[in-house]
Amino acid sequence: MKRNSLNFLPKRKHLNTNWTRWTAWRFLTGRRGGRGRLVFLFSVVLICAGVAALNTILAVMNGLQQGFISSILEIGSYHLRLLPNDEDGLESALRAADADTGVRIAVPFREGQTMLSSGRGHLSGALIRGVPEDVYIKDKGLASRLDISEGRFNLAGSGIVLGEELALNLGVIPGDRIIVLSLGKDSLASRQTEFRVTGLFECGYLAYESGMAFISADNAQTLIGDMPLEIGIKLQRPELDKAVIQRLQKKIDGQFISWRESNRAFFGALRNEKNMMIILLALIFVVVAVNIDHALRRMAQERAEDLSILKAVGASPWNIRSLFLRHGLVIGGLGGISGSALGVLIGKNIDGILRLVHRLRYAFNASSFSTLRLQTLEAFFQHTQVMAKDVIIILVLAVVLTFLAAVRASSMAANAKPAEVLRSE
Repeated sequence: MKRNSLNFLPKRKHLNTNWTRWTAWRFLTGRRGGRGRLVFLFSVVLICAGVAALNTILAVMNGLQQGFISSILEIGSYHLRLLPNDEDGLESALRAADADTGVRIAVPFREGQTMLSSGRGHLSGALIRGVPEDVYIKDKGLASRLDISEGRFNLAGSGIVLGEELALNLGVIPGDRIIVLSLGKDSLASRQTEFRVTGLFECGYLAYESGMAFISADNAQTLIGDMPLEIGIKLQRPELDKAVIQRLQKKIDGQFISWRESNRAFFGALRNEKNMMIILLALIFVVVAVNIDHALRRMAQERAEDLSILKAVGASPWNIRSLFLRHGLVIGGLGGISGSALGVLIGKNIDGILRLVHRLRYAFNASSFSTLRLQTLEAFFQHTQVMAKDVIIILVLAVVLTFLAAVRASSMAANAKPAEVLRSE
């Protein structure tokens, strides 16, 4: 190496740090088609693929979990449940709840376990809920989650609305008659009440589709009148349930149960499932970080002579270390940002991607004149939800792990002794 080839370096004991940017970029890319550039591109692609995969998987998982949570809160448990101490004060309690600014809707209901019979030898247990006949019109949240697949949500007269799976188990369709068996309050003898199936619903939550039915509040009073009358309250913002409870307790005498308490075990299981999925998928980044560490350490060995010359003419250990730290940050930043964009794009359009795959498989099957019928992918079409918090956490994780991988390589390069390296060369 000629002496004048280092004339671009300032003649000072410690070099100005501005040169490290240019040198880091040269080390990063290398010559066109060279090994250094291939290693750099391969490392960025690995980080991008890992980030995109993790974002896509979490988007699908969030969509599934939010679907379950919405079904439970909008159909099953409500955001708040109020058990009035005195049923005579039900109307005043309803007015007080509706008047609160944080309340979206308050619905009186009564529910209890019963047995349903179709008269054809089919029996099935179900949770019967008695609600006002116009609840499907007034409660927009219920209507958004409870999709009437057949018939109508009509509770007038002896009307009953069943879950799809429950109707399938009973072998009934809208228009058929079923018998509801319930126990009397002071008797072990069962009471039989005939209802007419007016509609079937689906909500994406099997527990409700296979074991829940709706009847009118008047019929519920007759059928399960021994069960306590409750008020289901839905909030504008469910996370503010504690503040709403504090306000309503000053106006209503009764017991309040929040959605956090009634569904604690289920929501806790969903949270643990997501956390474990993040931990397992984060191992992708660990493997990539180890590969990047090996690549940087090998680069430090291959460029040991260049680094020793830089140290000999005044580069400090921190200058040498910063070359590799910049290397790690660039790889983590480029891979993380591109992977986040790709993951969000796939996550928001996964339903369309699955439909395209389904059409291509169908077209291929049809063109080959195969008699094998392809299984439909409709069961896997799901709504996804991309959460900004998840995207940020994954991006930070990718950058931090690649940076830590660069720290090891930078320590080895910074601690090298120029005299020994140049003597061996």
